[in-house]
Amino acid sequence: MALEVFLMRKMISAAIAFAIGAVLVMPVFAQAPTYSVSWIAGPPGQEQAYTGTTTLSVDAKGMVSGKMALTAPATVTAALSGQVTKNVWTFEFPFEIPDQMCTGTIKGTAKVAEGRKTVEGSAVISGGCAPEPFNSTFTMTLREK
Repeated sequence: MALEVFLMRKMISAAIAFAIGAVLVMPVFAQAPTYSVSWIAGPPGQEQAYTGTTTLSVDAKGMVSGKMALTAPATVTAALSGQVTKNVWTFEFPFEIPDQMCTGTIKGTAKVAEGRKTVEGSAVISGGCAPEPFNSTFTMTLREK
């Protein structure tokens, strides 16, 4: 009986040590960098500057994820996607303008500067929020921490 208790304590001690070690070496996921955004969009002759923020992460395979939240002159939200290859981000993702209860698609490319401090590109906006597709341009600038 004493041997069984001794072995049980050793097994529990080993399990606890393993669990603590696993927690200590578990990777810490960094928060996605935040960018200030200026997006010039609108039908020809009616272009406006939309501003807000976005988060933008690029994984080891170049896959992009993030969230866009433009707030002026209207709220525009989107989940970013696409891929960066040789400092060029190629993307196509849906967006929403909640106040107008419409959705659309943004498709384009952007140059990603070394160190990802700026992202500049152009896109075609189409869908329910844009009955006629139109061109747009944008700049994302990394915010300092």
